[in-house]
Amino acid sequence: LEIKLTSEEKDLREKQLLKTVMRKWIPAGEALLEMIAIHLPSPVTAQKYRMEMLYEGPHDDPAAIGIKECDPEAPLMMYVSKMVPTSDKGRFYAFGRVFSGTIKSGMKCRIMGPNY
Repeated sequence: LEIKLTSEEKDLREKQLLKTVMRKWIPAGEALLEMIAIHLPSPVTAQKYRMEMLYEGPHDDPAAIGIKECDPEAPLMMYVSKMVPTSDKGRFYAFGRVFSGTIKSGMKCRIMGPNY
């Protein structure tokens, strides 16, 4: 396989050694990123035809048009996939994907539930 291991890696045993060898032989992260880049459409292309599935409101309002056009000047529309509480009561770090608008670190925004 011609895999080069450091002396520290050669001292690993069983599962850790197997993980290290597999990681060097088949770098899954690079392969996954390449597959995504090659086979998935860009957000600008995909949102043109996926807007109807992403947004339940009227399809002609500013939010829907912003999503469809991937417009950074449109109202902020973001799918929050994970919320982590902070030390401040009632505040969270939100992780997600922005569909339109612009958000910056430290910016305050209102998160509305799925049935808003």
